[in-house]
Amino acid sequence: MIKHTRIRVVAGKVEEGPLQYSGGYSKAQGWTDIRIVELPPAAVRAARYIYSKGSSVPAIAAKQAGDVLAFNASYVDVASGALLGRTIADGKQIAPDIASKTVDRDHLYFAGGRFGIGDISGVDGVTWAAQGAPRLIQAGKNVADAAAELENVQSDIKQLQPRLAAGIKTDGTLILVLVDGRGNADRGLYLSELAAVMLHYGAHDAINLDGGGSATLYSSFPELRASLDIKKGNYHLADLSASGPRTVHHAVVIEVDKAKLFPPALFGIDCAVPLTAAKAKAIAAEGAKFAVRYLVPPAYAWKRMLKSEADAIQTAGLRLASVFQLGADRPKGGAANGNADGKAALAEAKVIGQPTGSAIFMAVDYDAPASDYDKIEAYLRAAQDELPGYHVGVYGHYGVIEEMFRRGACRYFWQTYAWSDGKKSSRADLWQYKNNVTLAGHTVDYNECYDDSIFWGSASREEEKPVSTNEIAVIVNGKELPEKGEVKAGVTRVPARALAEALGAKVVWDKEANAVRITI
Repeated sequence: MIKHTRIRVVAGKVEEGPLQYSGGYSKAQGWTDIRIVELPPAAVRAARYIYSKGSSVPAIAAKQAGDVLAFNASYVDVASGALLGRTIADGKQIAPDIASKTVDRDHLYFAGGRFGIGDISGVDGVTWAAQGAPRLIQAGKNVADAAAELENVQSDIKQLQPRLAAGIKTDGTLILVLVDGRGNADRGLYLSELAAVMLHYGAHDAINLDGGGSATLYSSFPELRASLDIKKGNYHLADLSASGPRTVHHAVVIEVDKAKLFPPALFGIDCAVPLTAAKAKAIAAEGAKFAVRYLVPPAYAWKRMLKSEADAIQTAGLRLASVFQLGADRPKGGAANGNADGKAALAEAKVIGQPTGSAIFMAVDYDAPASDYDKIEAYLRAAQDELPGYHVGVYGHYGVIEEMFRRGACRYFWQTYAWSDGKKSSRADLWQYKNNVTLAGHTVDYNECYDDSIFWGSASREEEKPVSTNEIAVIVNGKELPEKGEVKAGVTRVPARALAEALGAKVVWDKEANAVRITI
């Protein structure tokens, strides 16, 4: 996920809204803009902590080669350039802890090619580490307020501020969130609210980095700047009252593989008539990567997805998404229809075992005029109210997608080419570009997907069958190891510890990162 959106936190829960700055979405109503960047491990080519006295983040990052993302992290004495807490760069400590002040604080660090958050004292092979405070999330729990007291955080950090935070998902993805403040339209966040935001976007662990006038996010490449709506220069400052970037004397610079950060679109299909196991396999054999099918009540049996079909689709190797539709223009009924359809969609999702955290699209399957947009928004919001734990998306033409995105009416957007006058929204997560095509003997619509977080279920589930295992010898520098390897289901496995130690490497189990670290 890479996006610029508007949020507020109410009773510990995050609400997303449109990029509007008056009325119900004003600063007085608690709203603020945020920018979110997720960096999966595969998209990270390299990451460095660079100390350069007298320099700002943009000045440091502009000198680096490649496609880079950069941000500040450490607390710093701006006047002297002193880093306020233990800091490691290029594997060496460049600043110590401050007695009775920073010794209990955690770090954002990079070790063994992976990001981590926590105590670095037991972590081997740390390339760099930047101290933050306080810890926001620990093992999926909001600990911000308690950590602020434990870590001796100064009072201004506890106040309403522009923010910068880093989080780690369970799959190792780094999440950066920049929160605007100190302007006419953006409130900023308290620490516990920032933790709620990080949890909302999937962080398992998170830490507060230096915010306020220091918080800076830089990108050298236009694709990322466009996704984040960075329109002036190559950077965005969270402090909207600032005249320019602060001299923070350091930057975390991440070289990005753009092809992995912005992967090519996936080809897939949607269809009204249910797929048999044979049809699903045949469609997968034609190159489709996903299928979108209908959640509808039993009265619509001709297009209803049953659990057996959902299982067959996944067994065929297709990813799966769902859409709810009873009639073309049901959303014209506003909130009343949204409540009814949301309840019906929830019942069907439970029947087929669709997990929470996934998307359910609600269809606006007609040439909706602008005069219907208020009703459509009310419909989507009411449907979301009835679908706790799920993320509502909307299917519709260009105008519907653009307007519902602007209003923040839902989380995901599926655009059809129909009624779109040749326009394609940059907001679309799914793009339906051709209808009524015969593929593998089945009538389908062609789609492209740009955000695979809409899918649910396992695309790699296979039919159960006996798996043969062949034991193999492992020979290192002409010497056979006592431990054996194996070939199972076409995959060769070798004993990592024995192999590494035979090559003179150090092997350490990193409990916090849930990883084996091998250092040569």
